[in-house]
Amino acid sequence: MIKRKKERIWDRIASKKKFSKKDYFNLTRAIMIIVAALMVVSFAVFFAIAYFSNGGIDKVFTYMLTANGIIYMLAFLFEFLSIFIRFFKWEYYMKVLGIDIPIFKNFMIYLSLYAMNLTPGKIGRVVSAYSINKVSKHKLFGLLPIVSFDIFTDFLGYVLLSLILVIIFPSYLPILIPIDVIMLLPFSFIISPWLFNIIKKKVFRGRFSEIFAFYGDEYFAAQSKLNNKKVYLISAIFTLPAAVMTSLSVYFTTQALGIHSDVLKSILIYVVSAMVGIASLIPGTIGSADLTMTTLIANNFNVVNTLSAAATIMIRVSTLWFGVILGTIFLFYTFRYWKK
Repeated sequence: MIKRKKERIWDRIASKKKFSKKDYFNLTRAIMIIVAALMVVSFAVFFAIAYFSNGGIDKVFTYMLTANGIIYMLAFLFEFLSIFIRFFKWEYYMKVLGIDIPIFKNFMIYLSLYAMNLTPGKIGRVVSAYSINKVSKHKLFGLLPIVSFDIFTDFLGYVLLSLILVIIFPSYLPILIPIDVIMLLPFSFIISPWLFNIIKKKVFRGRFSEIFAFYGDEYFAAQSKLNNKKVYLISAIFTLPAAVMTSLSVYFTTQALGIHSDVLKSILIYVVSAMVGIASLIPGTIGSADLTMTTLIANNFNVVNTLSAAATIMIRVSTLWFGVILGTIFLFYTFRYWKK
């Protein structure tokens, strides 16, 4: 008996222009299994950070349990405000492409994106394009530039913030500038049709190349409307303050733990950790961002490893885990758009 070759996630995402309800639910379930597995890995990293700290697991969790809960809740509040601000960037892209969806439905779909933050390259966010397609009836691959540009300009917000921080903290220039370049390189094919064609013909082969060859015109017809100076400028107006708000999770968490921290160094610690994590290409920046953050908190605020480990775990819960859990709730909510 001939065994059927197992279908990859990418094939499921890009092999069809139109998804049935069953197709969509099966794809979502497959992606969420990956997300769940990576959540377990993230928890294991937390456990390892606590275990190998000077005071051990008991001491780390004692710090966490005795933290000021009210101050710590501000980290969650500012993370949600960061998401809320970024939504208006998403809404702006929809308007530029002439896609008209009721703002409430659009906000629900946007929140569902965060369920996919642990997928490699955030590729799971592509499933939101199917929901938009279902609601708006626009062509699927004409919607994908919204997803890719949203990810790209979120990264761009951190790049811009890092350039400002380099002026204030010049000693971090050798770290941040190379990472800025590494972060931007993968998106070169998104903003350049010429580069895309070279990559398509000379680099990629097989299924990946066939898919993009088939959908390329549709993709770039929409992408060209977003790829201009005005869109980038307006994107920065949203992403820069959003990046600052997320970065403040370090400040509120360290304050909740009784650490004498300051705002600028807190923002620096988060940005450097996030960018090291992104450059590592590890999904959700698991491990790389955590270790970097633990080290930077200990060195910049002169605290023991045990306390910096507790702070790191709490920061990641209020940012990465909060986003994934919030996104998962709204992902299930958006299933109702497929029931009609």
